[in-house]
Amino acid sequence: MSTTEISIPLADAREIYRVDDVDRALEASATSRNESLATFYERMRSLGGTRFVVKPSRSDALDPLYERCPNFGEVVDDLKKSMALAVSGNEPVSFTPILLLGEPGIGKTHFARCLADQISTGYQFISMSSLTAGWILSGASAQWNHARPGKVAQTLVSGEVANPVIVLDEVDKAGGDSRYDPMGPLYELLEYDTARRFRDEYVDIEMDASHILWVTT
Repeated sequence: MSTTEISIPLADAREIYRVDDVDRALEASATSRNESLATFYERMRSLGGTRFVVKPSRSDALDPLYERCPNFGEVVDDLKKSMALAVSGNEPVSFTPILLLGEPGIGKTHFARCLADQISTGYQFISMSSLTAGWILSGASAQWNHARPGKVAQTLVSGEVANPVIVLDEVDKAGGDSRYDPMGPLYELLEYDTARRFRDEYVDIEMDASHILWVTT
């Protein structure tokens, strides 16, 4: 392997939730009536609220994608600009949410997975065609039976990084009752300032989801 092929990702750390907030939530009487929620809080407390944010070490770290995903050269061109800015400013990997358009079978999902692999941020896949309610992304109230945290909170709490790639596949096929629009949570999650204060309805603790790298198809 030549030295030009070596790309070692760097890392910093960010607090995505405050453990003090978790402690206060555990003391609330509601958790005593919801064993599952109390268990989730205990997990949050044991894992701590700090996660790594991956930073690129080189502006050409995405170059292998030209060969791995030849249909997405224009996308890689655009992403490399964001990578160059991150490297020059010693900042975490960041880019505006991406919408990949194209015929079935051209490799949109494969590209998103390869992108996550190349920048070492982790990967979460969510099929929007199977979603019928927004609580899948942002959680359902703990007052409901069988409620649980949404995919975003689960990914941030259980993962090691604060800036994973989350793929929303086939967003045009998301459906269901308009009162529980599965796209609704994205209005908050795709906007930086509101994503910094994201609250999963089940967890009900402020979390910083602003570092997530969104790819939709």
